[in-house]
Amino acid sequence: GNTDSSNWLIFADTALKLGDHRHLGELTFRREKRDGETTKKQDLFNYAYNWLISDPWYVGAVATWERDPIRELDQRYTLGLTVGRDIFNDAHRFLTVSLGAGYTNEEFFTSEDSGATGLWALRYTQDLLDGNIAFFHNHTLNYQFYGVNNTIFKSNTGFRYDIIGDLYSNISLRYDYETEPAAGAENQDTTLV
Repeated sequence: GNTDSSNWLIFADTALKLGDHRHLGELTFRREKRDGETTKKQDLFNYAYNWLISDPWYVGAVATWERDPIRELDQRYTLGLTVGRDIFNDAHRFLTVSLGAGYTNEEFFTSEDSGATGLWALRYTQDLLDGNIAFFHNHTLNYQFYGVNNTIFKSNTGFRYDIIGDLYSNISLRYDYETEPAAGAENQDTTLV
């Protein structure tokens, strides 16, 4: 057609376990232009720390930071404490859930708000075809107990192909949803990567 568009996404996801300590990190840089106008400009950082106090139970901490000037979000950060449980954790599958509470501060172009936040997270990976391919689904849900009681849901679901060693190729569907986005912004966003 007559549309000139370009987009790119850099996404890194890592998990590191050292004894009873697990570190989970996620980094996203996303840009999109259509006919010379920037339509997406999102930066997101997630970090979760788990201390396995009594296998399969753990306590942890989370920290997130996000900015999206296109949606008028100058910045949003969340700090929280969690309690979680590994449902499965073997060589072929991993499923963990956590629940917690935290503090969120949001700065929009025209306003600022902050307060208590409820936290939920799920991470799932299942090996398929002798471990060369894996299915994964990760999501987080933050419920803000202040202002307009915004609910923020982010998920990443797809398949991972083991190229060599710990280097993977992924295909995934990312879905973001907010019940109360900034004025004029849509409340959902879907990306096939």
